[in-house]
Amino acid sequence: METIGSFDHLLDKIEVGITVTTWCPADTSQTKRIYVNETRCRMTDHSREELLEQPPIGQLTRETMAQFDRINALLAEHGSFTCESTLRHRSNVAIPVMLHMKLVQHDGNTVLMTEQHDISSFKETESQLKLSRESMREMLTLIEKEKQTISENIKSNMGLVLHPLIDQLRINATGSQQDVLDVMVNRIGHIAREIGVVEQFDSFGFNLTRRQILICEMIRDGMTSKEIAQALNCAPSTINNHRNIIRRKLKLSGSSTNLQAFLNSPAGAPLGEAPPI
Repeated sequence: METIGSFDHLLDKIEVGITVTTWCPADTSQTKRIYVNETRCRMTDHSREELLEQPPIGQLTRETMAQFDRINALLAEHGSFTCESTLRHRSNVAIPVMLHMKLVQHDGNTVLMTEQHDISSFKETESQLKLSRESMREMLTLIEKEKQTISENIKSNMGLVLHPLIDQLRINATGSQQDVLDVMVNRIGHIAREIGVVEQFDSFGFNLTRRQILICEMIRDGMTSKEIAQALNCAPSTINNHRNIIRRKLKLSGSSTNLQAFLNSPAGAPLGEAPPI
């Protein structure tokens, strides 16, 4: 245990509220304040005399008695105890404080010294941070809703405008123009995936265009390149070019794997049904 002597004037100079009370864990009625420093007085706008006359643990109720017993048990075991509490200002405003209690020796007796650290500014900052977190959550929710709205708008525009336009361009596109269209579609697909609009340009990771999915469906049904070209009103060479691109995207290297057989296998099943011509 620590020992305090006759240096009250030193305790008056520190910027922490100090209260010293008698320690009578067996009889709370014998507990009383025997010293308070100047900082403790300023914290509540009470004089030293007023504070010394006040009961140290306030109104005795069953709850405060139980709390008093718990604190005394911890003090008896560890010699100190720390917790958050409040001090009551003269104006009846509650001042949040961090209490650090410890048993010390004073004039041959064991007394309880309590340090009261004002944590008002900390609590104010904590409250502001809580409000900021709530505002941030609300903002993120609004951003997410706006993102979903934008995504739906883009998805709708792709289905109603962009896809039909690309399909129309493919009808009369030459081989080199088809390659340019493929690059453009792949780039748009990359942008779509970046913003979460995947299904419009990606078929289960194969990255096939709608026209290529349609051709896959025709190949699956056993149609030849010439028959597909007649159905889509384009040259057989255009269909052959599409077949090569489809094989590359499906990672079917060389000619060892038949495209029709692959499309009718479980591996090709995720391509699903093609849109109508």
